[in-house]
Amino acid sequence: MHRLLMLSSAYQMSSEVTPAQLEADPENRLFSRFSRRRLTIEEMRDGLLAIDRTIDWTMGGTLQSGTGTDSENDSKRLSLNPEAILRRSVYLPLRRANLPTLLNLFDFGDATAMSGKRQLTNIATQALFWMNSGFVTERTANLGRVLLEASALPDDDSRVRAAYWQILNRPPSPEEVSQALDYLRRFPAGQGTAAGRLASWQSLCRILLASNEFLHLD
Repeated sequence: MHRLLMLSSAYQMSSEVTPAQLEADPENRLFSRFSRRRLTIEEMRDGLLAIDRTIDWTMGGTLQSGTGTDSENDSKRLSLNPEAILRRSVYLPLRRANLPTLLNLFDFGDATAMSGKRQLTNIATQALFWMNSGFVTERTANLGRVLLEASALPDDDSRVRAAYWQILNRPPSPEEVSQALDYLRRFPAGQGTAAGRLASWQSLCRILLASNEFLHLD
């Protein structure tokens, strides 16, 4: 059944819409196109770890150290911090009464009740996460170092193109390359030191990761 669904024309459609589709099916009730959606927090988190190449692909096992119902408030039975672990989100043990802040921030489902669909919010603290989170800072620093140290990327032009492929899975347009290079040149930290150069690339990577193009599935 899964194979049948995933190989269907409806499942593989893009969210791009033609004038004819929009006229015939304005509300997409006939599934003439894919309905664009924001990534779930699990997809965002795993995507960040995969992009900077630090994700732990180990399969199976458990990260939970406490068992049973004794000592309900024991620190061993609290939900683990998803920002401090490199395993895929599917392996994160959760305590229903103690959900991590990161999951709640991006509309994780109510773990105390059954629900067929998660509520979707768009709030300022979600944008602030991409600007100030230590988790995102670590990911962008790692990716910046990868771009700067790769021998196959001899200049900034090639690094910009690699960053777009790595984060957005597409090549940048000539205008986007020009804008990125201009941003790197104008970055306040400057290009005089290795730390300043890394900071500029880290900032550029953060911009791409915070873009709607990364956060939404088309």
